[in-house]
Amino acid sequence: MNTIRLFDIPIRNGMMDQAVEMIIGCAIQNKPVRIFFVNAHCINLSHNDSEYHTILQQADFVLADGIGMKIASLLFRKPLLDNVNGTDMYPLLCQALQQKKLSVYLLGGEPGIAERMRNSTLEFCPDLHVCGVHHGFFTYADEPQMIETIRMAAPDVLLVALGVPKQEKWIERNYKQCGATVTLAVGGLFDFYSGKNPRAPLWMRKIGLEWLYRLYLEPRRLWKRYLLGNVVFFWHTIREWIKPPNHSTTRPA
Repeated sequence: MNTIRLFDIPIRNGMMDQAVEMIIGCAIQNKPVRIFFVNAHCINLSHNDSEYHTILQQADFVLADGIGMKIASLLFRKPLLDNVNGTDMYPLLCQALQQKKLSVYLLGGEPGIAERMRNSTLEFCPDLHVCGVHHGFFTYADEPQMIETIRMAAPDVLLVALGVPKQEKWIERNYKQCGATVTLAVGGLFDFYSGKNPRAPLWMRKIGLEWLYRLYLEPRRLWKRYLLGNVVFFWHTIREWIKPPNHSTTRPA
């Protein structure tokens, strides 16, 4: 996978199967890495949160998710090859982990959600070693014991679903202490695979309209993120496009 820069963030550009291979390759090594996904909402947040933006810049790997990032990449003439989102990646990653006899730990979601996700995962990957689960409603005082529990479980891959940007900041502080080889920030992934929230129909996902389906299901919670957020994202995109030529995501010649 090659690297392109969008919004001054280095992004790995490749196909979904290449991303899974990259994660598996990292998992069999002994050096901890952080892997984050970015979509339009993440870019909006990063413009108002310098700590989060710096974390994305310094991550080991960042993968682009969603139609907004695809449109931005086309405008900058750095087209993304695939929509490498965590929700579509998860079953492929689980199958690869199962094949290589690697383990995964699930951290995040409301109490009970991680357990439900483990159960649904074992339905399609019955031999996958899910070495532990923990909900995401913990306090700062709980962290040392929780981190020690994860470290003792020794997962090859740790999935952290605490919401953006809390999960990225938590990973940045703690990923080395947790002892996992690969730590991924996965947002709302647990809600989908636990059965809490349904996914959009396949045809909507293929044409980049999954966000519209989510808005339909949760209009009160998500209308600002998608209706206002999409406008803000494209405003940021245009501003990046018209910046002077010495900027990393400038308007192409």
